[in-house]
Amino acid sequence: MTSLPDLRDRFRGALLGLAAGEALGAPAEFLSADQIAERFGVIADILGGGCYDVAPGQTTDATDMTLCLAESLVERGDHDPEDVMRRYRDWFESRPPDVSLTVRTVLLSYRAGTPWDLASRRAWEILGHPVAGNGSLMRCAPLALRFRADPERLRVAAKQESMLTHFDALAGWACVAYCDLLVAALDGGLRERLPDLAGELVDEDRRVSTALLEAAVAEPEEVHNSAFVVDSLRTALWAVLRAATFEEAVCTVVNLGDDADTVGAITGALAGALHGETEIPARWLAPLAARERLTVVADRLAELSMGAAT
Repeated sequence: MTSLPDLRDRFRGALLGLAAGEALGAPAEFLSADQIAERFGVIADILGGGCYDVAPGQTTDATDMTLCLAESLVERGDHDPEDVMRRYRDWFESRPPDVSLTVRTVLLSYRAGTPWDLASRRAWEILGHPVAGNGSLMRCAPLALRFRADPERLRVAAKQESMLTHFDALAGWACVAYCDLLVAALDGGLRERLPDLAGELVDEDRRVSTALLEAAVAEPEEVHNSAFVVDSLRTALWAVLRAATFEEAVCTVVNLGDDADTVGAITGALAGALHGETEIPARWLAPLAARERLTVVADRLAELSMGAAT
């Protein structure tokens, strides 16, 4: 039985790890690995800058949307899609520096009066059925924390949360898989449970199931830091499985470049759930602008999770 202090450390690790991964990856966004090496050598500290010119420790869409979802879960006690969408709309209206085209189109449609359960389909049609991106994957970690003790509710909530912005079912199944991985990491059994988790998804989406198995054996040249949801999931899992520490996992992903901040966030949450807050470098935690909010909501989710398990 996991104690509340241990669970709190892993819950904090997941949310603070997400923010640290996003902040570390900011200067590498849209650069190639060779360009990163030429410009920075190896990115191992939170520098700020990048294409959105963020301050060191400032995060963008992944952390902001994660907080919207996490705080809704705490305040409502359950996944309330309407409440979550209102929070996303309010965040969008604050003019954040980074909003993906898919999410922007959904929120513009929602703001114009499209119901929350139709907005992503409308955006999907407007944009011409785009490839499933990682915009729902990057923010769904709080669901794994809230519904850690209820796998069926977690699966339903993960698919529903993804559908708020990403109509393609592939994104939803990737979120289901990622939430399952997070729960396994929180319980300390990520590597051991991986084959079973992949097997459970074979009949749902073989692309996602295959990505999980590939991550365990992939060579570095076989992973890609792209915004395609399957690539993001595979790369994050690959990095966490091969790394001995939180820092090694996140640094590996960020220095691949491309969608470095988002995949850094996805990796950071998974690595943080596995290793806990205590293993995140203090020099990465210190500058995080959202550190206090993330810590507070992680602790509340830990309390809710322990209550649900008793």
